[in-house]
Amino acid sequence: MTSTSFSSIQTQLSQAIPTNNHAPMKEGQVIHGTIKKLFPNQTAEVQIGNQKIIAKLETPLKAGDAHFFQVTKSAPEVQLKVVSGPLAKGNSIAQQAQQLLQVMNLNKSLEMQTVIQFFLKEQLPISKELLVQAEQLIKQIPPNVTMKSALEAIQKLMELKLPLTTQLFETVMSGKSTNGLQTFIENFKQILQQEATISPGIKNNLLQSLKKVAEPFSLPVAGSLLGKQVETIQNQQAPLSTRLPALQTLKESFILPVQSSLTNPTPPSGKPALPNSAGELITQLIHSTPGEKGAAVELLRNWISMQPLLSNGQKDQVLSQLKEVQPLQLNNINNALLKVFAEQSQLAIFSKDANGLTPKEHLVSLLGKGPTMDMVAQTLRQMTSMSKNTTNITVSQDVLQAEQAVMAQLDGKAFEHAMKEVLKSLGFSYEAKLGSNSEEIRQIALQLKPQLVELLQNHSISAPLRDGAELLLGRMNGLQILSSENGPQHQLLMQVPLEFLGKKMDATLEWNGRMKEDGKIDSDFARIMFYLQLDALKETVVDMQVQNRVVSISLFNHDPRLEEIAKIFKESLKEGLSSVGYKLSGVFVKTFEENHLSSSIKLKTPQPDVLGVDIRI
Repeated sequence: MTSTSFSSIQTQLSQAIPTNNHAPMKEGQVIHGTIKKLFPNQTAEVQIGNQKIIAKLETPLKAGDAHFFQVTKSAPEVQLKVVSGPLAKGNSIAQQAQQLLQVMNLNKSLEMQTVIQFFLKEQLPISKELLVQAEQLIKQIPPNVTMKSALEAIQKLMELKLPLTTQLFETVMSGKSTNGLQTFIENFKQILQQEATISPGIKNNLLQSLKKVAEPFSLPVAGSLLGKQVETIQNQQAPLSTRLPALQTLKESFILPVQSSLTNPTPPSGKPALPNSAGELITQLIHSTPGEKGAAVELLRNWISMQPLLSNGQKDQVLSQLKEVQPLQLNNINNALLKVFAEQSQLAIFSKDANGLTPKEHLVSLLGKGPTMDMVAQTLRQMTSMSKNTTNITVSQDVLQAEQAVMAQLDGKAFEHAMKEVLKSLGFSYEAKLGSNSEEIRQIALQLKPQLVELLQNHSISAPLRDGAELLLGRMNGLQILSSENGPQHQLLMQVPLEFLGKKMDATLEWNGRMKEDGKIDSDFARIMFYLQLDALKETVVDMQVQNRVVSISLFNHDPRLEEIAKIFKESLKEGLSSVGYKLSGVFVKTFEENHLSSSIKLKTPQPDVLGVDIRI
């Protein structure tokens, strides 16, 4: 997947969105200003960039002249000292830089001249100390890093009021890198597998975290597999050679009790289950007193009738076991629920009900193994591990079918699931959760980022492993540093390494948007851009613009077949957008040359009335 510089959207938004914030003046800072008006007592109105300030001058000056000033006092009033004579009108940035180098007694190295010209052009705060620090950083950049990227990294550090240290500079440079996280993860994994200086426990935990990142669909696959095996052992017509291996796998995975048999494989567990799950309702029914039984049955009946994960036919199957004219048979009710949720764990893998639960979570809860979401996940991982290590051909075929079922259902919900799982496994923002309860902290500790932080505290690890861990951690930290908030204007940078269908890719997300007064995103206006490198279509760009909830989509590609392919999906796209309150105005297929687009695309400066959300994947 190709990726352009993260600075593209940032730069244009800073041009397009005016700000009323005045840059604070710091003592010792050198600024370029023009005298606009003179007042008594050597006070003047000075134009500095886009702002005007009233300042006390140490010497009388003439209105209209431009000078370099040094701030000698910032409060309660700004006091300025002239450090250069009047600057000739029309002086270039290079000429101004030479004059400033001379008056500040700085060396005239190529790096220093480049830095000072950049500072002047971008109107950044100038001091001798900052210029020297920036020069030293520029001298350290490797050959594969452009001067422009390095200067933008310095600018970002200054905007965030962070010190210009080598470590922070490298972190921001890593965040701006077009190399995806996949590259850093693969490099670290290879070094880790050969590392002999850390304990097997630490190595295993890190490898497990990397495995979770690489397998975002592992739990859906496990859910589909569990559904298939429950369905098999419940089917009295299936051959013994099929039912017995499935039963044995579930018992060895500790999903079914050891006393389970083919005649009664899934008795009601009565154990605590996930809130609002099918298992919880069955548990309530089991433990209800005779006086409470009627209310528990009615609650279950209503829940089934309203359950969006089940078809009408499946609802009828379960409800037929709850008819008042027949004696209540808990085994039959439990088996009916297991049957329909085992089916849906294979047919509606990524669907969720109103409480955010998928069919597999209801299925695990009915088996008595899911009082919390973490325990549901642990149960499913046990299932996957046991099934993949089996030598039984039937079970191996079930695993393959489960993987194929997941791949066949890849849609928007599936990718949402994958991205959430990967971000959770990476632990991008674990620092924000450190103040949470102890149980959540224990879960956070199993994420990749906190493990990398802990690993780097170990001084005995090898140099290659340390370098690999620092590169990976720096990449994640760099993306976080580049994410920022400026009043109502928010920016988020994120990169999600995805792996599926044997393919590896990085989804790079760049989001810029205004918040409404209630703190929510103004979704009426948006620009979303997808930069893709596809096997068949090669380089492809999808540019989606939203204005007043009217959506216009432009597809950029060199393949002449794309226009006909796009027509096939236009109606379904129109219906999908309409279902969430948007109107499709059109889908336009263009070549890159028509809009001067390429893999190094620079976004047009968005107009103020269409600002909302900018996402790049």
